[in-house]
Amino acid sequence: MPPPAASLPAPSLRPLGAASPDWVRRVVIAQWGRTYADALQGVCARAFPRAEFVACCSGGETLAELRIRPADVLLLALTFPDMDGVDLLPVIAREKLSGRVLVASHRREEHSLQTLRESRFDGLIDTLEESAEGLVRALRLVADGGSYLSPSLRDAIIVRAAPGETMQKLTAMETRVLAELGDGSLNPAVAGKLGISVATVQTHRRNLMRKLGISSSGRLVREAIRLGLVRITTDGRVIRPGFPALETAYPGLGSQEHSRRPA
Repeated sequence: MPPPAASLPAPSLRPLGAASPDWVRRVVIAQWGRTYADALQGVCARAFPRAEFVACCSGGETLAELRIRPADVLLLALTFPDMDGVDLLPVIAREKLSGRVLVASHRREEHSLQTLRESRFDGLIDTLEESAEGLVRALRLVADGGSYLSPSLRDAIIVRAAPGETMQKLTAMETRVLAELGDGSLNPAVAGKLGISVATVQTHRRNLMRKLGISSSGRLVREAIRLGLVRITTDGRVIRPGFPALETAYPGLGSQEHSRRPA
């Protein structure tokens, strides 16, 4: 398990000697839903009254905006209609697209929490438990070079899952196969995508059913969704958080070199 979020600093644009968030001039708010994004912009304006704000409502829009001009502070949700926020985090860190990152989420699924433990960000705020005042405090703390972790998420993020919990029972390949089976895909389709034999997929399927204590493909799908391995959007798009395929699924959104202009 990586160190607690408090010791996971992301690359920062913040002047080291600054004592307040007055240096923040550009804030990007990435949140699915224009109304909610606009409401968050009002809260962010209380934290950074001198900043300009840009609201993005999809993963692709967020990456495109950050690549045009990196943010001083990014307020990032995890659920978008086109991809998942946990898959944006490594791209943002690798390409240095934001000085500081505050993740806003209330996820509790085992796989989502495990993926967040391995991700790089400066703060994590529980959007169900925290007030607007709490968000303002978290934003200012993160901008000042500190870190923030909502008390309601502290144990889930810092404490490694107990050995008896579901995700601890599965190997890395079993987890990957379960993510592929989680949208109802048949063995040949999964085999083709992962580059393994149909017989190997069948073996993994049997092992998954035994370890998870289930006896039908339908329950296997429901378990993959419950664990957060699969998310199916309202328009039928299948998203597998933590298993990014940005280069394949979203041409131009994966590994690229981008010149960075001053924020």
